[in-house]
Amino acid sequence: MEHSGTETPSGEPALGVKTLAGVTGLCAFAVAGFGMVSIVDLEPRLASKTLLSLVAPALLLGFGLGMLVLAAGLWNGLYWAWSWMVLLYTGSTFGGLAAGITTGDPSALGSAVVSGLIAAYLYRHRNEFNATNR
Repeated sequence: MEHSGTETPSGEPALGVKTLAGVTGLCAFAVAGFGMVSIVDLEPRLASKTLLSLVAPALLLGFGLGMLVLAAGLWNGLYWAWSWMVLLYTGSTFGGLAAGITTGDPSALGSAVVSGLIAAYLYRHRNEFNATNR
């Protein structure tokens, strides 16, 4: 078997991939937590919440939990998690570029650059996520 520079000898994901999965998991936990806190808001106005006012917190909670699952899959070297993460970061790159170009917002362009670098890094480590043995 030919050894590429991105494969780890143990077949486990590289330390950088595991670090990315850990950071993604922490951020996902925070997003899910914000969603949960918004839903369970313990103030007296809880009774007056309408279904429409719960949509955004429910989306935050769902997105956060979904990202937690993806982070765990990436940590374990699962091919489907790698595929989804590359797809999401690539989409984030193009979305950030579109937003940055149309609005002239440098933070959106910076976000696009960071997302693009993460997508490229994950793609570079694609050999660690072999679909045939996962």
